[in-house]
Amino acid sequence: MKMRHGPLRMLPYARPYWKVILAVFLSMMLYSVGVNGRAYLIKPFLEEVIIPAEGLRSIQGLKPNDIDELRKSYSPEQEQRDRERLTALLRKRLLVLIGVALAVVALIPLANFVKEYASFYVVHRMLRDLQCDLCDRFLAMPLSYHNRARKGEILSRLNSDVSKASQSFKLVFGDLAQEPLTLLVGVGAMFYLSWQLTLMIGLALPPLVLLVVRFGRKIRKKSRKRQEKVGAQVSSMIQMFSGIKVVKAFRTEEAESQRFRSLSQSLFQREMKVARTHSLSRSVTELFNNLTYIVFLGVGVYAILNEMLGLTLPVLVAFLGLATTLYRPIKNLSKAYNEVSDAMGGLERVCEVLDLEPDIRDRPDARTLDEIREGIRFENVSFSYDGNQLVLKNIDLTIRKGETVALVGRTGVGKTTLTDLIPRFYDPTEGRILIDGVDLRDYSRDSLLGHIAVVTQEPFLFDTTIEENIRYGRPDATDEEVREAARAAYIHDAIMALPEGYKTRVGDRGARLSGGERQRVTVARAILKNPSILILDEATSSLDAESEKWVKLAVSNLMKGRTTVVIAHRLSTIQNADRIVVLEDGRVSMMGSHEELLHQGGLYRELCELQLRPEDLSPAPREKAEGER
Repeated sequence: MKMRHGPLRMLPYARPYWKVILAVFLSMMLYSVGVNGRAYLIKPFLEEVIIPAEGLRSIQGLKPNDIDELRKSYSPEQEQRDRERLTALLRKRLLVLIGVALAVVALIPLANFVKEYASFYVVHRMLRDLQCDLCDRFLAMPLSYHNRARKGEILSRLNSDVSKASQSFKLVFGDLAQEPLTLLVGVGAMFYLSWQLTLMIGLALPPLVLLVVRFGRKIRKKSRKRQEKVGAQVSSMIQMFSGIKVVKAFRTEEAESQRFRSLSQSLFQREMKVARTHSLSRSVTELFNNLTYIVFLGVGVYAILNEMLGLTLPVLVAFLGLATTLYRPIKNLSKAYNEVSDAMGGLERVCEVLDLEPDIRDRPDARTLDEIREGIRFENVSFSYDGNQLVLKNIDLTIRKGETVALVGRTGVGKTTLTDLIPRFYDPTEGRILIDGVDLRDYSRDSLLGHIAVVTQEPFLFDTTIEENIRYGRPDATDEEVREAARAAYIHDAIMALPEGYKTRVGDRGARLSGGERQRVTVARAILKNPSILILDEATSSLDAESEKWVKLAVSNLMKGRTTVVIAHRLSTIQNADRIVVLEDGRVSMMGSHEELLHQGGLYRELCELQLRPEDLSPAPREKAEGER
């Protein structure tokens, strides 16, 4: 596993909790001592109590020190007294051993409780920190990344992949740490009992390790492909339910259901491939362990019968008890390795997000934009999304402070792209954009965005209260400032007519409000922010006449005294703009006031003739009209 994308990559997330982790490992050590001590106690029970008790009928059953003490007289009466004394001695030994056993038995669950509770705390704190970092990373990525990425893929990485990656946390603070400690203590005890048998067991480990590693690699590869299928399925669900109105309007429920079923079947097949490899790995490992146990049982019995290796019955029984105890850690380690390999698919995808670097970052010496004194200047600006095809070409444009400039052109000509360059959603491919003579890239983005508000054609509201949606423009605003912004946006009365007023939840994407109400809430949000620069994607093109009237009034209040760039869809709304810029083929082809552009003819007049009433048009000069025909 590469450190760059492996569990070691998660070490920074564990470091803040090192004290709790220390408690986890101490409790693991105590648990390991307890589990192996419980198995080892078979030996003293046999040697100190059971075998001597079986020999009470014969002096050969007594230990040498017992013989020296008791061999004085062997009359029947004395022999009876000696047996009674030995029985008392054995009972004393038994009580001591039972006390030790009870202490060991009590230690195991206590240590296990501390281990599990503390490890749960660490794992879930790390999981929370990781999810927060992923969210921060996604938020830090530029708009270009989010335009390329599928929303379902992002959600899949935040949820499904993080959940899979968290399995590796649980295993690191679970079986991957606990079982090696148990094995270490157990092997030490076995080595103390019979180093010869212990070395022989060591010969069986390399084949077992090779089996586990081989299966782990297969699981890791297959789990990566499975996680990709999960992302595709989540994307499908988001797309389907985001467009549920279209789905129902075109009666495509069955087609969408079949598409989802197909993706689910594909995911199921991937899941089964991972499950098959998991099951095969566990079965092969268990077979290998059982065969090993039988072999060493036979070797031990043969050694006792032939008085080899210094083995005695108590030693062999204790040794096999320890071997049985260690069977579970070996099995769990094999399982844990496979599960870590399974989790690697999600962990690698998580690390890929952590490795993302935003294309747009502040320069080390970036300055703060305190206020705008002059305006915005585009100098020979060109832009391409893919590095090949230019969307904007050699744009030269000056927007003076307090001026309203409207952008006009056919669909796809680059109007939205041009406005996206102002808040640095993208940086120009060529040329530069300046505010007050300073390149935008020399300002910190936070200070730049603090002076800009964007009102989009399709208003977006969060599923929270109206008050919180308006306050999104300035989180520290007072309640009265929120209401003043709502009044300026002509939405206050409509809000107060609702049962819960400003505390009314708007629903997903503002579904509980009308289109005009949603648009005015977004205008109130921008008014509250009080920006110096306003980017307005004309907000009235899809509204009814009544809603359009109120939105126009709200937008008019919003534009007062601000440098405004308007993306025009309805030309009737921009006739009073200070200047109108016409874009054709990614270039500025015309520029001027409404009247000036009408007299020039060209694309602007053509668009006006399509949208405006004849009486709203000024006649073009006869010569130009004939030339155009």
